[in-house]
Amino acid sequence: MSPIRPQMKYRQIDRITSLEPGKRLTAERTLRADEEYLHDHFPCFPVMPGVLMLEALHQAAVWLIRTGDNFQSPLVLLRETRGVKFGDFLSPGETLLITVESIKEEGNRTTVKASATKEGRVTVSARLILERCSTGDPEEIGTDGQVRELVQSQFRELFGDVAVCD
Repeated sequence: MSPIRPQMKYRQIDRITSLEPGKRLTAERTLRADEEYLHDHFPCFPVMPGVLMLEALHQAAVWLIRTGDNFQSPLVLLRETRGVKFGDFLSPGETLLITVESIKEEGNRTTVKASATKEGRVTVSARLILERCSTGDPEEIGTDGQVRELVQSQFRELFGDVAVCD
């Protein structure tokens, strides 16, 4: 069986600046002028699409949850977004300061308060409801274990040993 190697084409987190696993995470994302989608969004006025700003919040929330359970949940799925608000554009060279905080846990679901700012102004904010779950594959196939190892390896590769719980 070949190992699972999913690729994330649009990684929206450059670095984690602080982490309390499962509780709070802060991160940064700087928009580069050479990003592929900026050619179309918008010509002569390149800005990060709102959906990618929201994706930055989502990716930060996933890392928050994964580190909170020591990478035991192979999948962390976005189930719902609430109260999404956009407040400002993000142009090339500008940096999003992302904050996600766990505010409620019910079973396998976690509600996260998330926001991103630039220069003190909110660019996007939302409440995200995420669910921890397995792949659903039979245990003897080992998919859950492979995915756990992969995401822990990706975390270390992307962010070093920032508070990884071993």
